[in-house]
Amino acid sequence: MLTRQSTPTTVHAGSWPARLGGRVTWLVDPNVRFDVPGAIFVDPGDSGVDAVRAVAASFGDCDTVVGVGGGSLLDLVKLASLVDVDPGLADVLTSRGRRAGVIPLPAGPSPVRRRVLVPTTIGTGVEVSSVACLTVDGGKRLVAGARLRPEAAVLDPARTASLPARLLREGVLEALLRVLGPVAGGPRVGGLPDAEAAMLARELVAVGDRFAAGDVTADGRLHAAELSAATHTGWALVGRKPYAARHWYLANELSTVLGVRKMVATAHVVPVVWERILSGDERFGVADRLAEAWRWISELPPVEGFRELVRRWDLEPAVAPTRQEIAAATDNALRAWGGTLPMLAGLDADDIAGIYEGSVACST
Repeated sequence: MLTRQSTPTTVHAGSWPARLGGRVTWLVDPNVRFDVPGAIFVDPGDSGVDAVRAVAASFGDCDTVVGVGGGSLLDLVKLASLVDVDPGLADVLTSRGRRAGVIPLPAGPSPVRRRVLVPTTIGTGVEVSSVACLTVDGGKRLVAGARLRPEAAVLDPARTASLPARLLREGVLEALLRVLGPVAGGPRVGGLPDAEAAMLARELVAVGDRFAAGDVTADGRLHAAELSAATHTGWALVGRKPYAARHWYLANELSTVLGVRKMVATAHVVPVVWERILSGDERFGVADRLAEAWRWISELPPVEGFRELVRRWDLEPAVAPTRQEIAAATDNALRAWGGTLPMLAGLDADDIAGIYEGSVACST
């Protein structure tokens, strides 16, 4: 039986006049062009627990909190809304984040303020998701729980007008892999989930091709944002294995060690992970499912096709981790996601280092 839990987030797509009523606190990324009287500018570069506490303290006596910025700022707002009503949660998140990469939210009170999130980037879908990233002891952790879903999200193409073209294409690739990774990571689901996953994949490739050709319009940015949000709110991922997209966890640690954006590291490791899947190594995924999913969008074989897509979108990763960096990323991945944890269960240090080393070999 498939179960799809409805999202409580109301999504407004298109130009949005800010008529909220009541007492509103605006939290804005200082790098974003967004003028509103009384806005509080929040540095999204600090995503640790102390920053979460500081954001929570800035809410004041408002009824509504509006976050305007990229994924890091919106994550801060989401987490702060929980610490606002449960200050002790900050210490719990720190403690659990030192033991594992994923932190399931414990039971607790729901936020008392309405949360409205306005993304200025495309691809993460954080404005509608039930997860948020938190930095603990220098490592990125994933906090997960239904209480993180905001009450409203605004997909306004005016807010992404200044986003660099490369980051637009990276965002589309991130949303595409959020669909393909879980589909390839487990058995066939079929029905509406597969039909919707196929539609999203085709539409994302189409809009990515438009962006790569220089055809970047407000309508195109809005369409990309709607597709990204739909990967979290629709049927596409219903019935999939949890934590099936193993490339995400591997890329997360490599990006941290190298100090590069997550999608740069992701484009680096995906071909090798997919080679493992196609070789029959079901610890990484199911070969038939990867081949079927890739046929939704390309006539080329999956690995060859992925590399061609990355070249077409001018997203080839210019990174070459050293042996020391590979060792550090491997150790971090095992500690955060491996062992008895399901994200990288069954993989040892040689398996993980082999992915990073294979990525280097493929990029030279």
